[in-house]
Amino acid sequence: MKALSGNKPVTLDNATCPYCGSSLPSSSREKDHVIARRFVPTGKLSGSWNLKVRCCRKCNLEKSDLEDDISAITMKLLVDRPGRGVVLGKELARAIERKVRHSKSRLTKKPVYESYGNLEVRGPVAPSIDLTVNFAHPPQIGPDRSFKLARLQVMAFFYFITYNEETKRGRFWSGQFFSIPESEATRSDWGNPIHRWFMDAVLNWEQRVRIITANGFFKIAIRRHPEAACWSWALEWNRIYRLFGFFGEQTMARATAESMPPIGAETVFRQGPDKQLLIRADTALDEKDDSMFLVMNKGS
Repeated sequence: MKALSGNKPVTLDNATCPYCGSSLPSSSREKDHVIARRFVPTGKLSGSWNLKVRCCRKCNLEKSDLEDDISAITMKLLVDRPGRGVVLGKELARAIERKVRHSKSRLTKKPVYESYGNLEVRGPVAPSIDLTVNFAHPPQIGPDRSFKLARLQVMAFFYFITYNEETKRGRFWSGQFFSIPESEATRSDWGNPIHRWFMDAVLNWEQRVRIITANGFFKIAIRRHPEAACWSWALEWNRIYRLFGFFGEQTMARATAESMPPIGAETVFRQGPDKQLLIRADTALDEKDDSMFLVMNKGS
């Protein structure tokens, strides 16, 4: 694992796009901050480590579009329910509010601050007795968007650690990118069974990337299985949102995922194979038990 300066960005003179692998002639390449400056609260990347790359316009536009509302939604979640150990000053809270007013949810097509919603669920709980439950929910990122952005960020950091200065190229992993939908959780639920399982399952894998920057508003960890070309990845966005998964060799990724426990939700009612209501209380994670971004070894 490379030692990196905590306050100096690294800039690659790369000849291929880290996201799609296409060649980058000087006429069509664009600059990209892998951790976008507007992905975290204003000013948090000033004087902090970052990775700068060249990429093609198509990938740059796709990544920027994902970053815009995802950053606003996660920041809004941070303001609404920061959780234990997170203190937001008035200036930071105001900067976040400005962000969420100018970013539009790709799911609702409305500004993020107007994208709260309600969900009504109705079903039988006993013979001749129906239950109706109304839920108010915060702005949602939308199907697969979080994992699309996660994949691009992970690709850039993998490209970085395999980058050859002579050829001006990094590598792409063989195999697939595996997301775990159940991994998406806000801070109040980082102690749930699936998060604890993942931390324990990959804790002793060889650490290849561990970056905590932007005053803790961006975190990433990539670990390699000791015997297979399979890596785990984990991301934390804006001190409030975590997600994780695997990439590389399919056999090992699936074998590891087979040990994943159930989330532990209780069934309130079930109506056919596709309609059911499950409930579960969030489980907080004590700081002393948090190994998601913990340094365990000094692998090369």
